[in-house]
Parts: sequence; structure tokens; C-alpha cells
Amino acid sequence: MKLLLIIYNFILVFVTPFAAFIMYFIMRSKNKHQYFFERFGFIKTGDFSPKKSIWFHCASVGEVRSIKNIVDNIRQNHSDYSIIITTMTATGRKTAYDYIKADKAFLLPIENGNAFSKIISYMNVACLIIVDTELWPNLIFTASKKIPVFLINARISDKTYKTYKKYKFIFKKVLNSFSAIFTKSPLDEERFISITGTDKKVLNAGNIKFQERKKKEDVKVIDSLKDYKFLLLASTHEKEEDMLLSYMDKQMYGYDKIVIVPRHIERSLSIKNMVGDKGYTCSLYSENDLSKQVIIIDAFGMLESLYLMADKIFIGGSLIKIGGHNIYEALQFEKIVATGSNMFSFKEIYDKAKQYNLVTTIENKDDFIEYIKNTENNANFNEFFTEIDKDNSQTLSIIMETIGTVLN
Repeated sequence: MKLLLIIYNFILVFVTPFAAFIMYFIMRSKNKHQYFFERFGFIKTGDFSPKKSIWFHCASVGEVRSIKNIVDNIRQNHSDYSIIITTMTATGRKTAYDYIKADKAFLLPIENGNAFSKIISYMNVACLIIVDTELWPNLIFTASKKIPVFLINARISDKTYKTYKKYKFIFKKVLNSFSAIFTKSPLDEERFISITGTDKKVLNAGNIKFQERKKKEDVKVIDSLKDYKFLLLASTHEKEEDMLLSYMDKQMYGYDKIVIVPRHIERSLSIKNMVGDKGYTCSLYSENDLSKQVIIIDAFGMLESLYLMADKIFIGGSLIKIGGHNIYEALQFEKIVATGSNMFSFKEIYDKAKQYNLVTTIENKDDFIEYIKNTENNANFNEFFTEIDKDNSQTLSIIMETIGTVLN
């Protein structure tokens, strides 16, 4: 394993400068370069020098939002600790400040062991908590030699499990560097035990993303859209908008608007051009022209409100092999959703939602048209939420019981 790590870091040393040079100009062209150099350990600390802190690492927005209850618990019971959050995306970084009110947030320095050591030392980090199986070997190995490292909401998809088993000699060493692994389901618990070879540090805690359910009255309505009946295409990826609008074939099927929220906002203009080619009138939300048939949301922070207001919802990343996105964010507002069949990243919640008729799977044009035209509602949200709450009732206490021993 030591030899593999040496080879891994040797490759990083040679590849990183060239990759950084190319990536900088790509990010600059998309106006996403503001925090680019944080990825290489250039972090502005200002006067931030905490006596004690807890470091969370989250991939992006969804993972940042999911730790809200854990952070609130820490602030209530361990108020002398500062909260540090690293992310892989600028939007996640922004969410860490806006939603979690992190004391410090920045992009994760990519596999920079020296930077990790300095962060732990300078910011007096007591423990590192990694969310949703973000496995960066240098981060894990470097941190685990200095402080306890925890993995929460850990999951292994069917596809990933095959890879983990094939290269078990690598992943076993990485996973056994954690002080504890909290899985999101019993199946994930079994799989982690299988890879690590021990059940002493693996524990099913439930899904932290189900710990908080938004009340409808707590979500702001978007005044400019409140009088329209609209179909929402949310978190869509390249080719998905094209496919769905092709299915609709220039028709609106009784909807006043089709609202598109691309997963990557920088695609907004190219989507607008594609929509025009499909025969629809279209505008960006920032253009303040809601007279068009299709509105593309090119602003952050609106998706929750759109879930609340939409008449029908398709959630992307699922017509193509991305693995889907979290349908629970829409289900919490008691909305039946549609997805493609590629939901392997959220299989647990997808299967449970199917059980209670809360999700429709789109395989072809007929499936999609039937979904957007269907007015029947045989969903059972009450039983669904009862089961979700039961399965995850102890999640927070299980995690905090272990982490709390470190903080105490």
C-alpha cells in the first residue's frame, strides 16, 4: 500500500501543474475561478485562528445542507468549537456560509498533504468528518495520523461495490484509517464490513439527509411565478433537456410554463439556444421576461421554492448515467416526481418512494407524456414519511454519541 501511495503522489506531482494550468483557463472562461487557488492550498485565513475547531468535508450543496442538524447540535453542546467546511464546488462553499453559517469555508486543496497538515495545525482541528464517501487517500491518511477521522452517511452503490471488492487491498487500507464509519442503510453497513473486514468501527446510523423536513410555510414563494401552472425540469444535465423537450414536440400540454433548472448554471445560455431550436420561446430568468414558454433559471437558491410551487417535477441526472439526484428534496413538499431509470446514487430513497407510488420512472416518450398529463394521485405520503422517520429517528444521536467523546 505504501508503494501505491508513493506512485499515486509521484503521478500527482507531475500531472497537477499541467492540469492546474489548463483548468484555470477553463474555469476563468466560465467565470468560476474566484476561489481556484484554494484548491492548491492558498487559503486566506485573515484573523481566523480558532482555539478549537471541527472540520467537515462535503462534496457540494446537498452534502453541506445535510449536516445542518449535526452542526446545530455541536453549537448547542460544544459551543467552544469553530466550524470549518471544505467543499469541491464554489456553490457548496457559498452554501456553507449562507445556510450553515460556517466560521470558515473554502475549497478542498486537492490531495495536498502539506496543506492538510497545516490546516489541522493552524486551525486546531479536533476531528475531521467526511460526508457521503468522499475518499481522498492523502486527505484521509494525513488527517488520520493526527486526529480522529469519521465518515458519515457512507454509502456504496452496486457499481462501486464491485470496484471496491476488485481492489479491496487498496480500499481496505483507506477505510480502516477512519475512526468510525456511519452508514446510511443496513445494506451499506454490510458492504463496508465486507470491505474493511471488521464490524468494530462500522455502524448503520441512517440517512442524515432525512433528518430535516422543510415546512411549506418556511419556504418563500417566488412571486413572479406564483400565478403560473408550470412543469419543472430540475437538476438536469446535458442532453436531458433536449430529450424531454423532444418528447413534448413543441406542445405545452396545458402548462403555462416549462421551468428548467440546470445542474450547472453555466449551461444556461446553451440550453436557451437549444430550446429555441426546438420551437419554443425561451428566456433566462435574469432577463426578467416571463412572457416566454420556457424559463431557464440562471440564479442560485431557487430550487426549494420551485419544488414547492411546481405542478409536475422531473429530476435529472437520471436519464443519463449520472446516478440521479436527491428526490427527497421534492418529496418533502408532497410532490410526486419523475426520474429516469439511472437512480443508482439514490437507490434507497428511490426504491422506498416507488413503494408508495411517489415516483414515476421515465423510460420513453410515452412514459413522460403520461406523467405530465396524469391528474390522478394515489400516493401515500403519510405512510412514506412515517417509515422514513422511523428508519432514521436515531441518526443524529448515534453519530453524536461517538463524535461527542472526541469533543468532550
